[in-house]
Amino acid sequence: MMRFLPYQVVESMRQGMTPEHAAIDAISRIKRKNPDFVGAVFAVNVEGIHAGACHGWTFQYSVRTSDMEDVEVYTVSPQSV
Repeated sequence: MMRFLPYQVVESMRQGMTPEHAAIDAISRIKRKNPDFVGAVFAVNVEGIHAGACHGWTFQYSVRTSDMEDVEVYTVSPQSV
């Protein structure tokens, strides 16, 4: 999973998917092969748009950009993908 997810997310965005759709697509591919796995991924494109997807747990990630005063924490709940 560690090697597959980043590659798959980047490849999906290269083909035109949004970060959200790319993250969901990568998690969905693993879920189809192994429905009991627990994992998460987040994606960021060159414009700074970000999103995450997870399966089997609730996942959090943090973002801070140069124009933000503080870190923002985002919570991603498992979706039925």
